[in-house]
Amino acid sequence: GGLVAPGVHQGYEEDLLGMMKYNKVSLYACDGFKEYQGAKAQSGDWKSVVNTDIFLSVWNQVKTDGLYKQHDWTVKVDADAMFIPDRLKAHLTSLAPPADSPVYLHNIDFRFHFMGALEVLSTKAVELFIDNAPECQKHLGSNGGEDFFTMQCLDAVGAAHMSDFSLLDDKYTHDAGWNLNDVNSCTNQAIVAFHPYKSANSWLGCYKVAMGIQNPSDFVGCDHRWNGDACNLGGTLEHTPIDPQPSDGIIKNRH
Repeated sequence: GGLVAPGVHQGYEEDLLGMMKYNKVSLYACDGFKEYQGAKAQSGDWKSVVNTDIFLSVWNQVKTDGLYKQHDWTVKVDADAMFIPDRLKAHLTSLAPPADSPVYLHNIDFRFHFMGALEVLSTKAVELFIDNAPECQKHLGSNGGEDFFTMQCLDAVGAAHMSDFSLLDDKYTHDAGWNLNDVNSCTNQAIVAFHPYKSANSWLGCYKVAMGIQNPSDFVGCDHRWNGDACNLGGTLEHTPIDPQPSDGIIKNRH
C-alpha cells in the first residue's frame, strides 16, 4: 500500500470524493471538474512523499483530455484539502492577474511559498508546464515532491507568479501539537483551502465551521474523540454513553 498518516485507513481518498460528490462541494462545485487517479507513493514519509513521477503522469492525462482549455484557471486540489471554490473566485477577482498570460499563484507564507494541496495555474501556465515538463524532468529530476518540481519548472520556463498567502492553511506548517481532525483553523474566512482532513467527518466538520453552520466549540474535544470524529483541540466536550456510533464529533448542534 501507499503512505498514510497513523490512524488513517488506506483508500480514504475514495471515501472523501464520494462524500464531496454527494454534497456537491470542493471540486464538484467548480465550473468544470475531473477526478484523476494517481498511484501510491512508496517512498518518503506520510508528511513528505516522493511523488513527482505520479503527478507528471496525471498532468499528461490533463493534456490529453483538454478540459482545462475551456476555463481561464485550473486548480489541482488534493482530496484531503477542504476547498471552497467560491472563495478562490473572489481571490482571483481581487488579484486581477493579467489576462491570457502564464501565471501561477504562490499560496502560503512558508518555505518556498508553494505547497501542493492547492495549485492554481492559468490556462497559459498549464500549457507551458505540460509542454516543458519532460525537459524539466531531465534537468530537475523527480526525486522529490511534485509541488517543488512544479514551481521550479514553471519558473524556469518563464511563467510569472503572483502571491496570495491566504489561499492555503496547511497544518504541516503549524507548530507542534496540531491534530489531523481539529477544526479550529477553519474559522478563518479568508482561507480558500484547509489541509489536511483525511476522514469524511473531519472534512465536513471543517466545512461546517467555515460556512458558519457550527462553531469549533460544538465539537468533541480531540482528547475525547471517537474514531472518525472531527474535534476541537483543547475542547472539553465528551461523548455520553448513549451517543450514536459512528459519530461526526458534533456534540452541540446550533441549528
